[in-house]
Amino acid sequence: MVPTHSAPAPQPAPGPRPAYTAAFEVLRVDGRHTADALAGLIAREVDAWVGETSGFLLSRVHVALDGRAVVHHTRWRDEAAYRTRYLGHPRAGALRGLDRRPGVVSATVFAGAPAGGIAGPAAGRAPGVVAVATRRFAGPEQAREVVDLLHRTGAWKRDMPGFISATPYLAPDGRTFVNYPMWTDRSAYDAWMADARIAEGQREIARFETAPPEYLVCAVAFETAAAPSAATG
Repeated sequence: MVPTHSAPAPQPAPGPRPAYTAAFEVLRVDGRHTADALAGLIAREVDAWVGETSGFLLSRVHVALDGRAVVHHTRWRDEAAYRTRYLGHPRAGALRGLDRRPGVVSATVFAGAPAGGIAGPAAGRAPGVVAVATRRFAGPEQAREVVDLLHRTGAWKRDMPGFISATPYLAPDGRTFVNYPMWTDRSAYDAWMADARIAEGQREIARFETAPPEYLVCAVAFETAAAPSAATG
C-alpha cells in the first residue's frame, strides 16, 4: 500500500518543527475474517522489523467495530523516518501490498503532524476504543479553524469519564485533517457520543468541510512501542 496524493494546494506558512510524523493507513475490507487476518499480518510485520526501524515510535493496529476496516496508525520521529526508513525499507513489500490482498475493498493513507490536542481524566490509560475521523477542507485556513474549534470546546471534554485524549493531525498541504480521540472502553465512547454538545460541534465543523467526513470507530487489536534504540537511532 502506498500513500495517495492530493492535488497541489497553497502551503501553510512555516512553523515550528512537528513533534513527530503520524500515519494512518486505512484498509476497507469485506468483513471481519479479512480484517482479523490483516491485523494479524500487520502485527507480525511490526514485530519482525518495523519496531526496530530507526525513528519508529509507535504502531497501533485497529479493527473497526463493524469488522469492515483495519487502521494501522504509526508514529515516527520525523517525515524522513516514515518515508525513507519505513516505506522505503527493503522488507516493506508485504505492508505496501496490503491493498492488493483478497478481501480488501480500498486503501488510503494519511500522513501528517499533530496540531495540539486535549487530554481527559483517563490520560495515560490504554485505549480500548478509538475513532479515526478524516475530514477535508478547501485549504489550511479552514483546517486551522477546525483545530481551533476543537481546542476551544475542549474544556468540558476533559472531565468526561473514560476519555483518554484527542489529537488532531494535519496533512502538509493543510487540506486533510484526522482527529484521533481515544477512550478506555465502549461504554465511555457511547456516553461521549450521547452528549448533545458533540452533535453541536459536528454541525459547526461541517460548515468548513468540502466533503462528508469518514468516521471509523475501532477497537485496538495490537500495540507496539519503540525500543529505546529505535526511537533515538
